[in-house]
Amino acid sequence: MSRPAAACQRIIQPRRFRQRVGYHGRMYADWYEHISAPWRAHPRARRALAVLDRGLVYLIAAVYLGTLMWLCVRQDVRVVRAALVPAATFALVTVVRSAVNEPRPYETYAVDPLIHKDTHGKSFPSRHLASAVIIACALTWLLPPAGIAAFVACAVVAYCRIVGGVHYPRDVVAAALIALACGALGFFVL
Repeated sequence: MSRPAAACQRIIQPRRFRQRVGYHGRMYADWYEHISAPWRAHPRARRALAVLDRGLVYLIAAVYLGTLMWLCVRQDVRVVRAALVPAATFALVTVVRSAVNEPRPYETYAVDPLIHKDTHGKSFPSRHLASAVIIACALTWLLPPAGIAAFVACAVVAYCRIVGGVHYPRDVVAAALIALACGALGFFVL
């Protein structure tokens, strides 16, 4: 790398930042071991993380399905949009992640994920989080207090996906941004 190119690289992405964020080679593995250490230190914490990860998504989905049923019973026309926008977002994220087919952290680096997963590839973007975020958008559109609670749960799910070792931070950020864009477009613009 030439001197100007190396200087430009240092300006764009200082070493201090790369080490803290930890995306490059051994640094990611070290960073992951650092953020997952508190969960590894306690015998029940690993199981609790997996339960929290799955449980919050199931809770969000249950509230969403209950809300859709409530809309159907009331014969509220918003049920169509509340069902179609999340379905379209789920389909979009599924197509993108199949096309990109990025490996998961445990496939690329020698890390032991806290959340067991047998899936290969399809890491980017996180469909798990995208689904939770688009449902939170739907709930915000329908019942703002439930939507706010769902967004808090989504933040916890994002943390669990990263600390669990099944997604990179970029995967959950991209998923959240895609779902938020689809939610804004589907619920508040159109």
